[in-house]
Amino acid sequence: MENIDIKFIAKKSECSIATVSRVINRSKPVSEELQKRVIDTIRKYNYNPSIYAQNLAGKKSRLLGFIMTNYINQYQLLLFRYLNEFACKMGYGCIIRYCNSGFEEKLEVLRELEIRGIEVCFSLFLLSQEEEAYIKEHFRIKVCHMQSPEMHLNIIEKNESSVYEAVCYLAQLGHKRIGGIFCIDEIDDSFLMARKRGFLKAISQINLDQDESLIGQLHGECEKDSVISVIEKIFVPQKPPTALFCYSDEVAIEVMSWIMKQGYRIPEDISVLSFDGIPFAGRVTPSLSTISQPVEYQAKCIINGMLYLQDGIERPCDEKGNEYLLQIRDSVGFPSH
Repeated sequence: MENIDIKFIAKKSECSIATVSRVINRSKPVSEELQKRVIDTIRKYNYNPSIYAQNLAGKKSRLLGFIMTNYINQYQLLLFRYLNEFACKMGYGCIIRYCNSGFEEKLEVLRELEIRGIEVCFSLFLLSQEEEAYIKEHFRIKVCHMQSPEMHLNIIEKNESSVYEAVCYLAQLGHKRIGGIFCIDEIDDSFLMARKRGFLKAISQINLDQDESLIGQLHGECEKDSVISVIEKIFVPQKPPTALFCYSDEVAIEVMSWIMKQGYRIPEDISVLSFDGIPFAGRVTPSLSTISQPVEYQAKCIINGMLYLQDGIERPCDEKGNEYLLQIRDSVGFPSH
């Protein structure tokens, strides 16, 4: 049987050894067509590049893969800071790749990570059941995300209940007309949709104003113009909301800027509350009230879950750390009308 090495891959791919090396190490640009041909050949013959020769000796890779969105918000940056920190503590390095939300782009990134010897990858993108099934069938690399059961984050329940409690708090202050801005997710049962469910559940159970015009929805990446377009539809001068919940701190900061430019006061005219707990939320004026996520706990659970997928060893986290805290700051107060 012919020895499967870099020369063999170059021959089967009908290119030079140098080209195969460039594809593997991303050292120099290679045409998309040629790159695909080399990667397909590597996968077909199950070739492991010599830089990760430890895999051939039965050793586990000490690298973890991460797929990040090209549009990264402050919460995600903070999450990755802790992911990298906990991975290093466990003796692992991190390889990060960026892409847009298209499934084909994700597959290209997975192919590259796989040929570089990565066994487990965490995706900031959620994956549908169909996408997960396809990856499982066509790839050796194991892929997980925030809602994967191995993470033990209970993220759907936590997102829904924390938003529900936050809206109840606004109602206790006397707010009856509460608006909400949410992100539409292609995956119905996502943590983003759970935030909207928690909001609507509270509005319904407390018998608050259920005017549909108070609900705004954003699609995909949240550009400033899109946020302004949504808030303009909600904030009708004749009957504005007295409080507004935003699904993320960054959206809320844009919203507060727009509200104040229109001459309204926060919180005297309208209270604003959001979700994530990014550090910058406490530094804006007025300081933003928010539901703070347990980002360090999440990062630790993610790393432990990734290692479980690799070696089958359970590393449970203390559930006490999985607390979503409602931080009331200057942006929330009693309604004036």
